[in-house]
Amino acid sequence: MVIGGGGDDRRPTRRLLLRSASVAGSLSAVSGVGSVVRSRMIEDSDDDGILDAKKRSATFHRRLEGIFGDQFEGLAVGRPDLLLDARYVGGTSISPGTKRTIVDLVRTRGIHAQWLDYPTRYDPQAVANRYGTTVKGLLWGRDSFYSEEIEDVLKNVALQLLVVPGTTKAADAGRIYSHWIDAMGGGPDGHVNGFSLGNRAVVAERDDPFEEAALVLHEITHLVLCHDDDPENTGVMGTADEVALMDHEWDQFRNGLDNVRDTTGYDIAFRPCLWQENLSAILE
Repeated sequence: MVIGGGGDDRRPTRRLLLRSASVAGSLSAVSGVGSVVRSRMIEDSDDDGILDAKKRSATFHRRLEGIFGDQFEGLAVGRPDLLLDARYVGGTSISPGTKRTIVDLVRTRGIHAQWLDYPTRYDPQAVANRYGTTVKGLLWGRDSFYSEEIEDVLKNVALQLLVVPGTTKAADAGRIYSHWIDAMGGGPDGHVNGFSLGNRAVVAERDDPFEEAALVLHEITHLVLCHDDDPENTGVMGTADEVALMDHEWDQFRNGLDNVRDTTGYDIAFRPCLWQENLSAILE
């Protein structure tokens, strides 16, 4: 009992109690609805990094159709999707056979892969002048090709694969320079055939069909997988004798598709492969 200064009984009436309970209930219900809405907005029921809200969004589908046209087959809740956004510098290309091989391999593992060729080619001199020709300038620098040229609607939804001519220097022909690889003492003076930062990768164009398919699959699967030094691994993450992955690697790949979405803006710094195979060597 609360007694006022004049001795009045200030006990709340039943009506006030009911009214208070009603207001509290309403606020709780509104809060609950808000939580459900927020939960649905960030839900990724397929664990492929593409939020369910985007898969259901007609606006989002129209935007991707506006970029890729009939190449884009749509997305579906209840189906793991993998979008491969391929971009070409100069006269580079990826052969139809390589595209078909990779899409078929991924789809046989229950992942609906889509190879999406970006409709606009990039002038090699303009790219070199603005971004340079190194992995840093193309993929991860503050003003890199990736940060400036990739549309926001495609970041964290598709894996970007940039195809470049590579250097023309005789000793390093057809390769790309990486500061990290150079610091590790790898490659010819730090030059590599391709490089991945998980949800983005660059490859130098290959002429040999087998080399091309193996290199492209290797960099795509770096979305999840690390190199494997087991001599019995004949796939692209091992000895590269086959354009394939081991069964356990396919399981890992499927379970890590959500790496396509950078949740912090700095996710690439925490990728196990990047740390184990590159950054740690620099710090030794």
